[in-house]
Amino acid sequence: MTVPDFFGKYSLEKSVKKIFHDYGYGVSALNLIKSIGSLSEKYGFKSFLIGGFPRDVLIYILKSNAETGEYYKSSKVFNDYSRFLDLDVAVQGGSENLVSAVKNDKNLKSLLHYLNIHERFGTAIAEFCVSGKPLKIDFASLRTETYIKSGVLPKVDTSSATLEKDTLRRDFTVNTVAFSINRSNFLEIKSYSSGIEDILNKKIKILHDSSFIDDPTRIFRAVRFEKRLDFRIDRRTLKLLKNALSQKVIDNVSGKRITAELYILLKEKNPEIYFERLEKLRILNSINPNFKFLKKNRIIVKRINRYFNEAKNFKILNEIFKNIAEGKKLFYLAGIFYGLNEKELKEVSERLKLGNAVEEYLKKILFLDRDIIYNLKNNYKGNNAVGLYKNLNKIDGKSLLFYLFCNEDEKKPDLIFRKIVVRYLEKSVLEKPFLSGGDIKAMGICEGPICGIILNEIKSLKAAGKLKNKTDEIKYVESHYLKNIKKNR
Repeated sequence: MTVPDFFGKYSLEKSVKKIFHDYGYGVSALNLIKSIGSLSEKYGFKSFLIGGFPRDVLIYILKSNAETGEYYKSSKVFNDYSRFLDLDVAVQGGSENLVSAVKNDKNLKSLLHYLNIHERFGTAIAEFCVSGKPLKIDFASLRTETYIKSGVLPKVDTSSATLEKDTLRRDFTVNTVAFSINRSNFLEIKSYSSGIEDILNKKIKILHDSSFIDDPTRIFRAVRFEKRLDFRIDRRTLKLLKNALSQKVIDNVSGKRITAELYILLKEKNPEIYFERLEKLRILNSINPNFKFLKKNRIIVKRINRYFNEAKNFKILNEIFKNIAEGKKLFYLAGIFYGLNEKELKEVSERLKLGNAVEEYLKKILFLDRDIIYNLKNNYKGNNAVGLYKNLNKIDGKSLLFYLFCNEDEKKPDLIFRKIVVRYLEKSVLEKPFLSGGDIKAMGICEGPICGIILNEIKSLKAAGKLKNKTDEIKYVESHYLKNIKKNR
């Protein structure tokens, strides 16, 4: 296909520069790429930006173009600049050789923050510090791949691969477009498939009929690109995807590789739309027959996403989780597994190789603590809020928060219980007792366990609005504990 005029070199360089600027790298990132390209040419290599970045640059141009902008206005590419940018550079002549040249270059080595070379696989991971931000570049030698068995990592040959052969082993046509970065033909477009045409037509298309058989994880990536880019899976590609599923190719993929793909989807802006598509295509069912993403799962995941993205909730999240991002991921897992019973959860967890720690965490908030919370709710009569706060204090705050995500639309009298849980989290988690364990010991109470009990009672009473300041807390300890201690003496 002839490259459209609006993909000319001037437009490409202008767009690349604008994208780097919007990511906070400024012109320094473009200069870095130019410097790497100059080294590539100096030492007789041919190097190309390839994969997601060239694809997204072309989409960016299409969104900005008067002729195609309306068609592309819903595209989500480059709407979220909070993520750090990753680039892929393919090298003809050995990526490790080019990276060694970069490492030894007096101008570039000062920017090089991290480098890991894998000579065996012809790859290298480099992280540069550009305008104070990390810019990760994955270098890889051009290669061909041969799949001996479905789902197993391929045999790689880097000895005689050309750019054309390399692009034809990739997952989807939209990811095969490349930009030369050598000085003599900087940002010249290279395309050996229907990649440009499919970007123009917003299609996700595989390059050969056995693509999903060779690597079944491409099934998950097809959904990821379809939803992330607001494209549609090509009709023939969809037929081949469903055919691969009917042959149970997912069974050939290790649990860890499947989980890696699912975790990528959980990092997307609206993960529920990706899992809805996985459900519709019966991809989740291929992992385990009981694994479904239904309306309730969608609602919970959407609520989790909304809550974690609202700045006003960060204080509570910081108190409940040691790592908010990790906590969000685990909550998402609970959301997508909601509805499974304990036996089914164990089966899915073992298939995905989630690990004992994650499985126990999920079991705790989905079953163990959930049963305690529902028991409290069913037995709450509305006349002993302090007693309820004391019981809530015994439950993990993460489990209470997840309960709220699952029960946002409750009716009276359950709504009253929900409001108490919300108040408990807001007050008990954020408003710490004025008294410390040391203060209580200084008052004459020396036993450690009693100090813990007193502090928990103070937290519960504060949440119920019974103790409003330090004086109230001191009076409570004096009247409920010191008198008894003096009496026993």
